[in-house]
Amino acid sequence: MIWCYHILVVSGFILVLPFLPIVWLVSKKRRANLLQRLGLCTGINKPTGLRKPVWIHALSVGEVKSALPLVMAVHDHFPQTPIVFTVSTRTGYDTASTLFCRPDPPLVSQLAYFPFDLPWAVARVQKKIDPAWVCLVETDLWPGFLHAMDRKKIPVVLVNARLSRRSFHGYRRLGPAGSLFFPRLTHVAVQTRRDLERFNALGVPMSRLTLAGNIKFDYPLKTMTDTEKNELENWFQMGNTHPLWVAGSTHPKEESMLWEVFQQVRRQVPDLKLLIAPRDPARCGQVARDLAKKGGKAILLSATRNRPEDTPVMLLDCLGVLARAYAVCDAAFIGGSLVPCGGHNPLEPAMFKKPILFGPYMEDFAEVSDRLLARAGACQVKDANDLAGNLADLLAFPDRAAQMGLRAFTVFKENAGAVDRTLTLLSQLQTGEKNV
Repeated sequence: MIWCYHILVVSGFILVLPFLPIVWLVSKKRRANLLQRLGLCTGINKPTGLRKPVWIHALSVGEVKSALPLVMAVHDHFPQTPIVFTVSTRTGYDTASTLFCRPDPPLVSQLAYFPFDLPWAVARVQKKIDPAWVCLVETDLWPGFLHAMDRKKIPVVLVNARLSRRSFHGYRRLGPAGSLFFPRLTHVAVQTRRDLERFNALGVPMSRLTLAGNIKFDYPLKTMTDTEKNELENWFQMGNTHPLWVAGSTHPKEESMLWEVFQQVRRQVPDLKLLIAPRDPARCGQVARDLAKKGGKAILLSATRNRPEDTPVMLLDCLGVLARAYAVCDAAFIGGSLVPCGGHNPLEPAMFKKPILFGPYMEDFAEVSDRLLARAGACQVKDANDLAGNLADLLAFPDRAAQMGLRAFTVFKENAGAVDRTLTLLSQLQTGEKNV
């Protein structure tokens, strides 16, 4: 089966090969990582030292952020072991650079791009890193990569693993081809019992499954000084009278819906400001043009960092700002939930004790959203009109909003511990125990 997969992948690569120079020239996004992901210029120096490095991989921005508490724990628990961290996207790389490379001292020894699932690319990167074990965060399973690690007898652990209903049925539809993915995983640390049952149904034996919980609950608690908050409020031109609604990690078509909601709520709260942070910051220009067609004006915040501009709608096209923006908002909306995209992580606003709103599509974060709803730390809306009504109520009754934020924070604090359970599993790999 694996050889059929390799033939298909290599054949596909040969077909697109003539177009790669064009892609490299016209796409700044692809130019940033194309050669590295093809294994031609890995950007990885062979680690030196007595211990083999560990290889931690996260797909993109969301997975990189969720990996932070785990990377911090591995760094502290195995101080003599180098960490090589890889990502698959440019935005993920930029986020990882900020989180892992800029602290003093850095949390990782090297940061690089994950190879395409081509035999030579995987082999070259594996040889450069020569890891003791590999840790995949949440997702990004590739049959060729897993086969290569299995041949080299390099353990691969999938941590903070989750399987949405859609993904579960997708794997089941693969039939015998599903065996390309899960049998070669050394162990899977899952978020919820539902995830454990789904992985087991896909053929992973219970002996290789651990119910570890969600490491997002172990995210280091963010704090902001009054000076930092004042700087953000000045940048956003909030003053003393402007409440702020932050819509984070939004998707195409969602921004137009949020604009309509904003227009409705402003009839009751005329000074309201809206900060939209698209999941892909590169879309901000297009979002601004789409809103202009509806008669709205939105500014890109990167253009106003040194010269703040007072405008009702702002687009966040800067990485690393969204989490801090939640600290100064009056209400938060979780993007990807008004459109069927599975939602995003609602714990960042919970960390700052902010009231949280999200739409009906939160299946990718079902456990977190269910816990928030059970404790009345969030409000799930049916559609845009329902969102407008609930947002207006939160802004009209700030004490009620504050209580919702406190309950969200309680959920965040009470569910920590997944990193410790995951670290126990990884420690067994590090010491070479066979019962992992």
